[in-house]
Amino acid sequence: MTWRLPPVRLKALTGVSDNPSFFHLYFATYYQYPTNQALNQFKDHESLSALMILIHALRQLPKPVGCHAKNTAIVPMPTTDKRLVKRGFHPVMVLAKWLAHHWGLSIWQGLGRIADSNRQRGLNRQARLDNIQDAFVLNDAPPVRQLILFDDVATTGTTIQAAAGTIMRHSPDTRIIAVCVAHGTAQMSLLQTKEG
Repeated sequence: MTWRLPPVRLKALTGVSDNPSFFHLYFATYYQYPTNQALNQFKDHESLSALMILIHALRQLPKPVGCHAKNTAIVPMPTTDKRLVKRGFHPVMVLAKWLAHHWGLSIWQGLGRIADSNRQRGLNRQARLDNIQDAFVLNDAPPVRQLILFDDVATTGTTIQAAAGTIMRHSPDTRIIAVCVAHGTAQMSLLQTKEG
């Protein structure tokens, strides 16, 4: 298992092409065995033993430099009510709460999911981009100057890019950092591209 990989630079999907905004995505490990199986077991079957593996992976991530409780909050990637009812719990929120406790930061839930888009799992990059259009809304102004967008997996990065774009469009002075448990594989990752 590979730990402490370099961050990926992603472009926020703000809808403004003449002045793009970028942010960094930090991830604990690649989305490959055993992390991929642990994520699926936790998300689909509420496996507590899988949760322990994921928490161990998150513990490998250092808190970003300069982040503290007065200037930074963690934003768990929101889900739709339909998915929440179907699954019975919000796995990203469970992991985000653990990370917030570990780093001494608060959770902020001012980002909402409005579009009941299809699941991103299994879609290619273009299909993901089409699927995630206008999927997020900013419900409140961020209470801090820096937000850490948190998701369990960033396969192509499009969900995080869309969420970051929504925040940057409505609150352009807010600094965005993204964190996830896993991203890509050693053979196929956004690390091999200049930008996502």
